[in-house]
Amino acid sequence: MEDILKLDQVSKKFGHQSVLKDINITIHRGDIYGLIGRNGAGKTTILKTILKLIQPTSGQITLFGVTGGTAYIHQLSRTGSIIESPVAVDQLTAKQNLIYYSKIHGVVDPNAVNETLKFVGLDTTGKKKFKNFSLGMKQKMGLAIALLNKPDFLILDEPINGLDPIAIVEFRELLLKLNQTQQMTILISSHILEELYQLATRFGILNNGMIVKEITKQEFEAQSRRFIKLEVTDTNAATTVLRQMHCTNFKVINDHLIKIYQLDLSNDAIVTNLVSNHVQLVNISREGLNLEQYFKNLLDEPGDEHHV
Repeated sequence: MEDILKLDQVSKKFGHQSVLKDINITIHRGDIYGLIGRNGAGKTTILKTILKLIQPTSGQITLFGVTGGTAYIHQLSRTGSIIESPVAVDQLTAKQNLIYYSKIHGVVDPNAVNETLKFVGLDTTGKKKFKNFSLGMKQKMGLAIALLNKPDFLILDEPINGLDPIAIVEFRELLLKLNQTQQMTILISSHILEELYQLATRFGILNNGMIVKEITKQEFEAQSRRFIKLEVTDTNAATTVLRQMHCTNFKVINDHLIKIYQLDLSNDAIVTNLVSNHVQLVNISREGLNLEQYFKNLLDEPGDEHHV
């Protein structure tokens, strides 16, 4: 498995203040790596050290197999990023901004601007200037700028912060499409954990400048054992409906309760099928430890040296 990024014992001090402490992170090709941490935990500092916006005090960063020097800077051309807030020119339209940035980044593909605008859904904004964009549109603009040079690795700092629910879903779908259709590797920081859970394949949990846990989504789900709690009046009839939906990963607990472990089933689909088959539903809910609870429990463990 190819390593796209590797941080080895990376530390950063500002004066006498230690912001990062011996950070070890490895990101593989095709990962969507979610960097989790409270505000001030050091997420943005990690991203800035990767992009050489700031220099680490100690440790080593390897990008696409290259460590340091001009060769590392060259590899950064294979990386797109949004750090803190999207940078675009207020007085320019979406298309004008991309033309401007394509010249700065040396993008020679004549179709890059129109293709990128269409991909992020800004191809119909016409003469509207960036300063008049909604926050969701501004985030898409930032993503478009980051994608202009067709990067292999995308680094995003709190990209959904402040977005409304519809804009969050749209942004998530764009990132999943990039990962699934272009095999793009993505590093994304966020404190909106439930949204990050729907996107990331691996997680790094950061606290007080230290990585306290790395875990894959599969490992997390095995530990948390999330399930759909289905309460009905007739479990026999309900299990028949579930099998018709090609769901076999469930357990009948008693005459009125079923736990469903096939989490790709939506609550709406289950309810619709039960009702259409005249099965009386009492209640349906999703239970188990979610990512936010896991994060909080990890940091609040008694005697944990990382406790805050």
